[in-house]
Amino acid sequence: MPDTRTQNRQATVDRLHRIADDHAGGYRPGLTRADALTELSATSSDPDLLAEAAAAHAMADNWYAIVAVDLLIEAGADEELIQHHIAELG
Repeated sequence: MPDTRTQNRQATVDRLHRIADDHAGGYRPGLTRADALTELSATSSDPDLLAEAAAAHAMADNWYAIVAVDLLIEAGADEELIQHHIAELG
């Protein structure tokens, strides 16, 4: 049986990643940085979850990844935890 806590964590990380993606990549026109920060804050203020989403962006091969990482750091992602998650992702 799937671990509900793990599923909830992954769903939250996915949502954080998508919000940063939408803003940084311009996928949601009109989503300002301030709006994205508000949505991130409403989703989670956990520095570890924000860091996990940032790590996924840091490993991405797209032109706007650094903008997404910067946004997630501004939202509260812990930079040491980002490095930890990058190491986990390999």
